[in-house]
Amino acid sequence: MSETGSPPPPPPTRPIQLASAENPDIISQLPDELLCLIICQLSLDESVRTSVLSKRWRGLWRFNTHLEIIGNRMILPLAQTQNPEEAMDPRSTLSRAMSRSIKRYGQTICSIMVRHSSDLHSCRITHFPYSVRSEEVVTWFGYIKGKNVKNVSLECSFSDIGTNQNCLQQLPPAERFSKPNFPTGIFSGLCSLQLIYYTLRTSKPFEGCENLMKTLILKGVNIDDETLDGILKNCVGLENICLVECYGFRNIEIHNPNLKVLQLNTLVLEEIVAFAEKLEVLLLDTIISPNRMKIYSLSLWVIHCYDQSTFGPMLASTVGRPVLQASHLLGGYQRYWGERSNFLQTLSKISIDLDLNDIRQCVHLICFYSVCTRLETLEITLPAIIERLNKVNPFWENQRYAYDCVEKQLKFVSLRGFKGSDQEFQFLRHIIRNGKKLEKVTIICCQGMEFEIERVLTVKNASPELRIVFKFQTHDADQELQELQERNLLSYK
Repeated sequence: MSETGSPPPPPPTRPIQLASAENPDIISQLPDELLCLIICQLSLDESVRTSVLSKRWRGLWRFNTHLEIIGNRMILPLAQTQNPEEAMDPRSTLSRAMSRSIKRYGQTICSIMVRHSSDLHSCRITHFPYSVRSEEVVTWFGYIKGKNVKNVSLECSFSDIGTNQNCLQQLPPAERFSKPNFPTGIFSGLCSLQLIYYTLRTSKPFEGCENLMKTLILKGVNIDDETLDGILKNCVGLENICLVECYGFRNIEIHNPNLKVLQLNTLVLEEIVAFAEKLEVLLLDTIISPNRMKIYSLSLWVIHCYDQSTFGPMLASTVGRPVLQASHLLGGYQRYWGERSNFLQTLSKISIDLDLNDIRQCVHLICFYSVCTRLETLEITLPAIIERLNKVNPFWENQRYAYDCVEKQLKFVSLRGFKGSDQEFQFLRHIIRNGKKLEKVTIICCQGMEFEIERVLTVKNASPELRIVFKFQTHDADQELQELQERNLLSYK
């Protein structure tokens, strides 16, 4: 397999026979390469079932370059589907049978991996806490590593199937925190790794990952400061770091000349320090305001900063510090950005949660783009629920001078959650009247706002190329807030 992690070649193809009236099965006449590509999109249990379609498909799953093993779909799946309520009741006969089957589940996975015949490009395994306690997950990883796998995702469920309990919680803390006991250097050779709902208390499994590993995603991981620091020092070749809902640590300090994308989501931190000359994309979502934060980059061109989250108020009340708002990050940029960082000269896009009905937040936005020289894309998401509107303030009407950012650079503007208030309308009018380079303004709003739409469309635009596009939402404010929680992680090449 190549250093870049490209998938290995599929098995030699069989000769193609043209379909005829006697043999109308066109799909089965496809080359093995295409058939393998089709079943690679399926989970492992579905891939194995394709063997019953015809002799032509039998055993093709053994040459998959991607394995997706989903635990709860491999233990009495038909019984779960037919009796979902009984499957959720830990006292039922079905749940007890599922609980007993969990001990055979690990052996089944090992058997499947032994029968698999080709190298792997990627593998995703979703398993139960029992597989961590019994160290089965370590055994599985040894199998897939022997197949030269390059991209791995491991996810541990919250509880064991057939019960509402996590068997790891029954262990003493010292033993619980030591599992899974991954050997030293086991993650070396991977290009990307995703760990979900694990506990990490040592960085030794990451030894040897210096230059090859490019992407690391940790979600819901219990990790201490020493372990996280050791992982970041071992993986100096990382280009994409993503920490989501992780806990157990208070500081993150990154010194990485190769880092391009940094994503921090739902974290409580005392200190954030990042020295990454090549950092291009920064995402901060529901971050409790750190006591110290410094970001140094010479190449930053995209910032995402979000604070609309159902978890945010709970975290803030628990810690006693507010959630970091985009307006604070932009308005107080001198506090948050390193003295040598020149992101104001490189930034091309910002996507933020901002309340245009709050004059203080508008002032911070003005202060920011007054010194931002290359901003081309501005995306603003308004609060899904506004408790009260402030008194009408001619703030945007008083902005008679249009900064170069708006007049000469801005090309794309998106406003999500437009409700037609005077402050929101004034902002749009300010942008449309002064943006001489504007190409597209996208406004996402609810239906039944004909008056507000006509009001926007009557504004005289400065750009002859401008298109104003309205998109309509059909859900209510609560559904909108839920949708905002599900904003996907960024994927940048």
